[in-house]
Amino acid sequence: MVYRIKRIKQTVVYIATLCLCLALLACVPLEGEPEATNTPLPTHTPVPTATIDWFPATPTNISPSKTSPAEQDSPEPAPNREVLFEDDFSDETLWQTYNEPAYKIIYEPNALSVVVLGEKVEAESLSAYILPGNFYLEFTIETALCSENDRYGIVFWRNSVSGTYRLWVNCQGQLMVDRVLPEGVMPITKWESARKFVPNAPARNVFGIQAIDGQLDFFVNGSYQFSLQARSKLEGHLGLIARSAGDTPLSVRFSELIVYKPEP
Repeated sequence: MVYRIKRIKQTVVYIATLCLCLALLACVPLEGEPEATNTPLPTHTPVPTATIDWFPATPTNISPSKTSPAEQDSPEPAPNREVLFEDDFSDETLWQTYNEPAYKIIYEPNALSVVVLGEKVEAESLSAYILPGNFYLEFTIETALCSENDRYGIVFWRNSVSGTYRLWVNCQGQLMVDRVLPEGVMPITKWESARKFVPNAPARNVFGIQAIDGQLDFFVNGSYQFSLQARSKLEGHLGLIARSAGDTPLSVRFSELIVYKPEP
């Protein structure tokens, strides 16, 4: 009995010793096994947010530079000029006058007046002046009565070897040049609106015609209008003309004529 109790005590001591050893072994790291380290959890790096530009720069619309075509100098009256003749209309022998039922061409103080009474009637007065191939003339023309499509103008180089040239002006403010030939009338230009022209009536305008070596330049109130080409060395009489388009009278007054010889 005593022996059995002793054996039980030894067994208990053995088991207790074994448990203690096992506990100690559990606390000792195994050889070659790395020690466990506390790896920090990955931190979330915030993605940078785009900065809002409340006032974005807008691109400036820059048109490609546009090079204007080289402007040609507008013709001007030749600066060096010799007066060929001038007329204040005090000499009543220099222009044709008429007293017809449909129209009248009469002298007024310092002017020649043309009144057309009938429909589509044309009145023309030729002067004693002969225009040479090169000239520059200015003629002041005033309208007292003028209706739509009534026209008046200047005749130059009448009955030249290239016919008779006429500068026409209508009451709306348009210009046209035609040429009278034995076979008929040939328009040289279409009707074109004149710059710096005073239309209708009453109105006063100064017309200029320049001819140099066959080139004709036309002016109104000192403003260049257009050019055309003709034969050089033409010559012919100077005249004036008026034509009514309707039943209403047309009254035009011509004055202050001066003609120069241009020296290019």
